[in-house]
Amino acid sequence: MTVKRFHALDGLRGVCALSVVLFHAANLFKPGSLLPHGYLAVDMFFILSGFVIALNYETALQKGLRVGAFLQARGRRLLPIYWLGAAFNIAVFIWMASSGYYPPGYSGFMIWLGVPLLTLLLLPVFGVPGDGFSPAMLNVTWSLLVEWLVNSLYAARLFRCRTRTLAAAAAVLWVAMAVAGMFTGRGWCVGISRNDFFTLGLLRGVPAFLAGVVIFRLHTRNWFAKLPVIAPELLFCLWLCIAVVPTATATPVFDALAVIILCPLLVMLLIRSDHQAPAYSKILGALSYPLYTVHPGIILLAQGTPLFGLNHGPQPLRAVFVVMLCVVAAWSVYRLTSLLASARRQPLAVTTSA
Repeated sequence: MTVKRFHALDGLRGVCALSVVLFHAANLFKPGSLLPHGYLAVDMFFILSGFVIALNYETALQKGLRVGAFLQARGRRLLPIYWLGAAFNIAVFIWMASSGYYPPGYSGFMIWLGVPLLTLLLLPVFGVPGDGFSPAMLNVTWSLLVEWLVNSLYAARLFRCRTRTLAAAAAVLWVAMAVAGMFTGRGWCVGISRNDFFTLGLLRGVPAFLAGVVIFRLHTRNWFAKLPVIAPELLFCLWLCIAVVPTATATPVFDALAVIILCPLLVMLLIRSDHQAPAYSKILGALSYPLYTVHPGIILLAQGTPLFGLNHGPQPLRAVFVVMLCVVAAWSVYRLTSLLASARRQPLAVTTSA
């Protein structure tokens, strides 16, 4: 199946992936996070996922594409990159945990088998200290599991639903998420714990995905033709302005406004302005998923070991090197998986001899 692309959205995805890296790089550049609201990039990912999945698969599903075939296609595209990034992060975790750099309380079984196996399967790691979803992955796996679950639900049933139904469901669930964000005292920064994944994690991810599907259907009806054309670079900067908003405590009202209003608006404006997407947008899009999956191990090494000289306090120049190392690692993962995919598609050469 040929994958259709909006390069402006590719660029946004890459900027959001970098936002997550900088959010996780807490105390490397300065005390606290460089992008305090970088966690909202995950909600943008959910919206983009809904749009892209509908763009590439809705017609095929309506023509009879089976759920199993849909999931196989997604798996062939996503799992090699995830497994390669996860393998690196698991190796880092095993070394840190067995060398005393990780908090105590991990049994040998969990270090060498439990955490690695569950991480590779995208499952929450129960039976370890704390409430993190996946110790080896800075908890990014929770969002990937949400995406797999909602993708499956979409392919099984939701693609048949009317646009108004999906929009209403997204609105109701978003209101519920906003209320939950108020009462938990954590705003939209929820779902990352294995203890609230099946409640707040899904509540956070499902409506954003549905909103992405709705945006796709409105796009096919030419609803965005009257929107202004704005340089995508300015829209990327607008996202960074959202991510950099400082926070001393939870900001549930700002989070709700950003996710429910600003994020969908940014996506719609970028769809409208796609013909002006800069050339580097394609590269940003290619790096986004590898960067998301491979960066946790490097950030853990920087925060918890003396390897980069950053475990005792911020040093901006060294922190820039760490971020660049994340980008290089992501590019390596991207190139390796691309080469492997090309090799699988390459027909076997037939040689004959006289």
